[in-house]
Amino acid sequence: YKSKTETVEVEDEDEDEDEESESGSDEDEDLEVSDEDEYEDEEDDEPETQTVTTWEWERVNVQAAIWSRDTKEIEDDEYKNFYKSMSKDFNDPATWIHFKAEGEVEFKSILYVPNEAPYDLYDNYYQQSAQLRLYVRKVLITDEFEDLVPRYLNFLRGVVDSDDLPLNVSRETLQQHKVLKVMGKKLVRKALEMLRKLATSKKGDDDEDEDEESEDDEEVDDAEDPYIKFWEAFGKNIKLGIIEDSANRSKLQKLLRFKSNKSGEGWTSLEEYVDSMPEWQKSIYYISGESVESVENSPFLERLKKKDLEVLYLVDPIDEYAIQHVTEVSCTELGPMIGPI
Repeated sequence: YKSKTETVEVEDEDEDEDEESESGSDEDEDLEVSDEDEYEDEEDDEPETQTVTTWEWERVNVQAAIWSRDTKEIEDDEYKNFYKSMSKDFNDPATWIHFKAEGEVEFKSILYVPNEAPYDLYDNYYQQSAQLRLYVRKVLITDEFEDLVPRYLNFLRGVVDSDDLPLNVSRETLQQHKVLKVMGKKLVRKALEMLRKLATSKKGDDDEDEDEESEDDEEVDDAEDPYIKFWEAFGKNIKLGIIEDSANRSKLQKLLRFKSNKSGEGWTSLEEYVDSMPEWQKSIYYISGESVESVENSPFLERLKKKDLEVLYLVDPIDEYAIQHVTEVSCTELGPMIGPI
């Protein structure tokens, strides 16, 4: 509510009365007015003014919500600033995706992946949920809505705004709403699509500079690869997703990364392993142990090293359990089986 002061003219009531009396006089009477009288009348006709204060409503927030705007109109700095203000994180996000879902359920969303993992990410894994703000018609419903995405995606940050959800229901009733289940499936699909693009972005850049690459450069590039940085921070979440989410297991296994006897200081994926396999090899081999150093010195590797075969190192306690859920790798026509040495 804002006040505004302005100067306005005030109508002279005496003049109005004179005009009415003149209009009622005889029309046939001729009045002669001298030039001096006209000049005096002009001086007398200066308008009277007074200062008036008026109050009116003024809209303060004229900017539209960032998720409701067209992606072509938004710059990267705006996405980064919105992430920092929403998550209270001082670092830029690793990646993000802005989309509008249409069809059975319509909603708009921006999903972010942080650059670093919180120190207590796995302390209370089953008690933590993704920090996704749920809006209904741009009205904030809750800051942290459980069961919107699976538990293994609890590192996600962002907003979801839907016009299909009711406003006047309790939070418990809203959790059972069938629209949320459809929204959850679409959010998971978009989140995995975002991670897949992050995983292949460095590969696309490397293809352009194939002639200039060397083995030493590959090790340096691995450290600079944004997906490797993500994997080192949130790789355990992807492995938990392999165990928990059977519906999206084929998409998640493409995001897996492992050390191997041929990867050096870098990482290798199951797809890269299959591409480098000789034609006669029908299985993907792995060995588990406490650390990379312990498995590298294992006598079980000698036989495969002589045949120049690659062996994956499973050195995380969850690796061996997660790999049991990956029965086939759909990178080739038949899909080689995964098995220990």
